[in-house]
Amino acid sequence: MIQSKQEYLFELKKNLKKHPNMEEITTEIDLHITEMLYDLKIVEGLEEDAAINSIINKVGAPEKVAMLYQQEIIVTPARTQWTFILANILFFIGGIGLTIFYHTVSDPIVDHVWVFLTSIPSLIMMLYMIFWALLGYEIGKEFGLGGKGLLMKTFHLSLIPNLVLMSLVVLRIVPFHWFEPLLTPSFIVACIFCTILLYPISYLAFHWGTNRSI
Repeated sequence: MIQSKQEYLFELKKNLKKHPNMEEITTEIDLHITEMLYDLKIVEGLEEDAAINSIINKVGAPEKVAMLYQQEIIVTPARTQWTFILANILFFIGGIGLTIFYHTVSDPIVDHVWVFLTSIPSLIMMLYMIFWALLGYEIGKEFGLGGKGLLMKTFHLSLIPNLVLMSLVVLRIVPFHWFEPLLTPSFIVACIFCTILLYPISYLAFHWGTNRSI
């Protein structure tokens, strides 16, 4: 019977010995258990063995936790990665396609869609931020704490279309007047600010997802 944090981590490490991210997972679980032990021992006044039993009931036995992480290897990281990368690319293709159609083809439906979308930039920005939060959450939920490297790689690759479009607009390679309804000074500042926030949002959502995976 496990009676201490050290015994729990020893058993966890033994069951994770074939996992490529064993050390990182063990460290993160260590921090998680330490926080829970503090609450149970200091706040609730439990002895360590009773606190450990309570943690095992909530988190799961080390064998069970290790098995969940081993199963996560089966889920192909590349599939998850490219799902989000392609979703972001399709988002940009859709936006660019709509812009080209609006400025080159006279169609009332396209005109109405364009007017509607350019009237709700804040809502579009909010939905886009949710997309990046979903990216972090899903990677955390599917791959647990071992998915941190996948998150960073997916984030950087997914960000490429954003940076390319911003560069094309700033360098006037794309006709600047095509985006005039949106490119107000306040909107540009908001875009820069939101772009800076994308990784922190994804990272926080990632940790939320890892908590749900345990």
